[in-house]
Amino acid sequence: MLGKEMQDTFTITKKEIDDEKKELAIEAKGTVLFPVANQKLRIICVFVYEEYERRFPIEAECTFGEGQTLFEIKQVISLPDVFYQFKAGKAECVEVSFVYCDAIGKWHSLPETLSVPTALFGKEQKKQSWFARSFRKLAYVVNTVLLPVWMFDGWLAVKGYKESAYIPVDCKGKKGIFYHAQGIVKKRTGYGYSLRELKTNYFRKQYEKSCKKIAQPEGFCFLSEREMEAGGNLGIVRKEIIKSRAVWTDCIDSRPIDKLPFSQIRQIAEKAAGAKVIVLEDFYPQIGALTLRKETKLVQLWHACGAFKMFGLSGIAKKGHLEQSTRNHRSYSYAFVSGKQMVPFYSEAFGIPESRVLPLGVPRTDRFFEQDYKENVRERLFQTYPQLKDRKVVLFAPTFRNSGNKNAYYPTERFLADAFLEQMPEDTVLIIKNHPFVKEKWSYDEKYENRVLDLTGKEDINDLLFVTSLLITDYSSSIFEAALLKIPMLFYVFDLEEYISSRDFYFDFASFAPGVQVSEWEDLLKETKKLLQEQPETDERLQAFCDYFMDGTDGNSTKKIVDFLLELEKTENPQTGRR
Repeated sequence: MLGKEMQDTFTITKKEIDDEKKELAIEAKGTVLFPVANQKLRIICVFVYEEYERRFPIEAECTFGEGQTLFEIKQVISLPDVFYQFKAGKAECVEVSFVYCDAIGKWHSLPETLSVPTALFGKEQKKQSWFARSFRKLAYVVNTVLLPVWMFDGWLAVKGYKESAYIPVDCKGKKGIFYHAQGIVKKRTGYGYSLRELKTNYFRKQYEKSCKKIAQPEGFCFLSEREMEAGGNLGIVRKEIIKSRAVWTDCIDSRPIDKLPFSQIRQIAEKAAGAKVIVLEDFYPQIGALTLRKETKLVQLWHACGAFKMFGLSGIAKKGHLEQSTRNHRSYSYAFVSGKQMVPFYSEAFGIPESRVLPLGVPRTDRFFEQDYKENVRERLFQTYPQLKDRKVVLFAPTFRNSGNKNAYYPTERFLADAFLEQMPEDTVLIIKNHPFVKEKWSYDEKYENRVLDLTGKEDINDLLFVTSLLITDYSSSIFEAALLKIPMLFYVFDLEEYISSRDFYFDFASFAPGVQVSEWEDLLKETKKLLQEQPETDERLQAFCDYFMDGTDGNSTKKIVDFLLELEKTENPQTGRR
């Protein structure tokens, strides 16, 4: 317990408001006495105005002394981008407070606050004249004629003869040239050549057109750009909504919008415009282009439990000027999370008030509380893969490296199935469950054919957990489900520092991961054999992990969420479902 003489300090050394640009420049410094995550400190500015709330992250510059962290922040914030679709009320000022989360997930308030005039947060609605629109279109035609010039300029940039603000860091060759040329044209005219942008604008216009035709929306619309899994949140909730005999429709298509025909885009827009409640379970890019009609509620089930890898708006706080003008995620009416402690993290990541983040649990975890379901799954897996029965099953389930499904990989040379099994007892079976984004396959000697199963893309990882003796992973979110089942975990984190630099964590990994962590191959083998031989009893660390991240998952998450959604479809202001 810290005494009064040993408390965090926080001093705002500069606060400048530019009325013309509607910007707030903040400089501050201070000390925090609690350990911070991964040698980094994120100060969260909490903007509050009537029903509006925004948790706005700023990365601090830190130096570490004995028993304390000294920090400084410098940030310029575009105030019209803080709140989503802001409308001023009676209060004259927006109140701003400052908080941070320590390495083990506890929130602390810093002592100073400030007030900012309400008038600075409203966006100006600029309507272009017919002449201005016509001039832009003419400029687009002229710049398109000049496209060979801009392409040559892009070639110079790709070759390193000049710098370009339009070419992504990892983009080379013809794609880099195109990005440069399009960037110039877009800056000069406001128009580009992106098929995704063209079709997204078409989606928005068709939605607006459909809203005028449909007087009163009703029922549910399920939207997804990923295949709907039978055991996923969207599939489970959809099934229960259908059973309730509510009006429903869906648009489940794994193709991105630039791959969809215009007729399909029009149908999706019409269905979205006609729905009282739109249900998502993942990021749906084009939804941010819409200004949703006031009668429609947009809810996010999200596909993952807990929170430890930063996502959404959490990852875009950088030094200097930060507009955060993106509309991604920010139109959600409600989001559901796995526990009470997760509320502020999802509030920050989605840019929505904490009151709209409800800790009702995760539907796909309900099966973990159903003994009959678990027994049936075990029996099915033992019949399908008889080598699993009466064996010690090691499930190796790493996540991917890089930024997405087009360039994802795992360094397969870091985990050799043959060398692994050679050191394990004869009754050990290895299941490999790679991330769906990863295309590489593991190779192994045929003599281990009866002891290795590569089930990537073949089985639900949650079902495989019911027969797992030990989970070996790295930074995969499968640890949340494994923790519910009290499965021992081993973390093979040979590239921890590199991974953290590319994908920040909310928590200190060493403190947060509920299991042994190793970075060397020999240590991995040693700890695996030890854990398989000991068959440890329930780890208190696993229970504490569940208590923090998963206290909303009690086997009734589907019922709580479906009841909430059915009420939401009927009324304008349903109960929030908070206990």
